[in-house]
Amino acid sequence: MEERNEVDIATAGPPRPAATATRPKAVICMTNHERPDCARINQEIIKLNYAEPWLIVHACSDPGYQPHMEDVLVRCQPRTIIYGALNLLRQSCRAAAEIYNPQYLVHVEADTWVFDQDIIRRYIERLDRQPKAFLAASTWSTDQRTQWRRQQHPFAKAKLGVAKVLNAMGSDFGVKRKQTLSTQFFIARNDPRFFAMLDGIEPTIENTLEYDFYQAFVQTFGKRAVVPITEREPVHPNNRHWCPPLTLHAQHWPEQLPRPPEVPTDGTPMEGVTGQYDIPGKKEVLAAYGFRHPGPAMQRLLDATDTSYYNPKAKRY
Repeated sequence: MEERNEVDIATAGPPRPAATATRPKAVICMTNHERPDCARINQEIIKLNYAEPWLIVHACSDPGYQPHMEDVLVRCQPRTIIYGALNLLRQSCRAAAEIYNPQYLVHVEADTWVFDQDIIRRYIERLDRQPKAFLAASTWSTDQRTQWRRQQHPFAKAKLGVAKVLNAMGSDFGVKRKQTLSTQFFIARNDPRFFAMLDGIEPTIENTLEYDFYQAFVQTFGKRAVVPITEREPVHPNNRHWCPPLTLHAQHWPEQLPRPPEVPTDGTPMEGVTGQYDIPGKKEVLAAYGFRHPGPAMQRLLDATDTSYYNPKAKRY
């Protein structure tokens, strides 16, 4: 049965009809499942600290979430991870298009913060200059060379040697999962074909949503319709949780993780969150950036001596 989505309007008054209003350049399409504290801080970054506070349409599957600074709240029923993520994505973008009719849809997951609005504007300008492009996004790729460097096996060293030669010739040998598009953060042109493409995605359990999104998008628009966000590639492992060139922060934990004694310091692969102990958490990046206008949710995290309150239902991985 198709899910019914209740739409709550959190503006001071009802939104202006898209047909008669001045068309906004961009609207933030935020999606959130069990990360309410990240969502509130993300809204404060956009509404209180961006030079141009953009409209926010927030699709949320947390029934206990209370409206914060978003302009539109779309309440969705929780679903399994892939189907839930796709539904939230569809609902946030569709509501933004139907209510505000912007030129561009800027999708961010609730825990994915982009501190510098000018970076987003720069990619919007690139899309403006390329009318045949419909999306700015990174891949969801993985740099195998990082893993090979950590291994002591002769075969790994041999592959590194081959990669060094081929990379110098312009090849990206050693990078896999390139036929993907990150759904975590992207900028899409508001076009009916984009929504037809989203509606046609059938998630495949053996693949990731990023793979299915790529396949559907390329089939509809072609590979050349993507403006690559190259600062973040390859995404895994080094740019997954934070990417300073984009001022993008997608950590899953409120403060820097203490390194357990059993976790080696030489980067030896282990299960779990290995490799994430040496980067700051959300609290540290907020403090380092020094926003001039911290909102109440941001200030609470900055002042917290106990961060166990933060996103209590979310996995910290």
